Order: sequence, then C-alpha cells, then structure tokens
Amino acid sequence: MPATFDWRRLGDRALRLLLSTVFIVAGGMKLAAVEFEVSNFERFGYANWFMYAVGIAQLLGAASLWVRRYVAYGALFLAAMMAAGAVSHLRTGDPAVMAAPALVLLALLCGLAFTRRGELSTA
Repeated sequence: MPATFDWRRLGDRALRLLLSTVFIVAGGMKLAAVEFEVSNFERFGYANWFMYAVGIAQLLGAASLWVRRYVAYGALFLAAMMAAGAVSHLRTGDPAVMAAPALVLLALLCGLAFTRRGELSTA
C-alpha cells in the first residue's frame, strides 16, 4: 500500500520555517544595531539595552519553534512580542500600516499555537 503524503505536516514545517526565518533576521538586525531598528526603539521611547533584549528573545523564540513539545509555547511567546510591537507602533502615532506586519505575524503565530495546542500543559 503506498504511503499518502502528509500535507498538514508539510504545511506545519513550512510555516515554522517561514516564521523562524523572519525572527532570525529581525533578531539579528536588532543585535547588529541596524539604524532602522535603533531609530524605531528610540522613537518608541525604549532604552538601547531593550532592543538587544528583544533581539535575543526573538532568536530564542525562533529556535523554540523547532523544539518538540515547545512549539506552541514559542509561538505564543513570539505572538505576545508581536502584539507589543504593534501596540508600540500605534501608541507613537504611526499609521496602522506600520503595525500590519506585526499583526500578520501575530495571526500566523496564533494559528501555529492553535494547531499545536495539544503541547500546552493543562496543569
């Protein structure tokens, strides 16, 4: 009997690859103190050290998307960061389109967490 192709598993891996790539790049830009990131954090009123902390958190979140039984937790962690990022943009008076990437990532991360909800502790 021929094995059937598991499209759901492929979709899960593709989404995790996309999200982890985005957060590796974003975290790397913060750790490299790219001028765009520095100016955004200054405009938001955050200290310089916080940009580095967010960069490290994004890299750890990206890595957690590949750790068995922790994917849902990592997705929720990154989703919370994206919610905070969107709020930061809106709070400073940026147009809503500036918050849109964070909101799209938030939606994708919530979808990933939902599909992996069985990993979340019930205790």
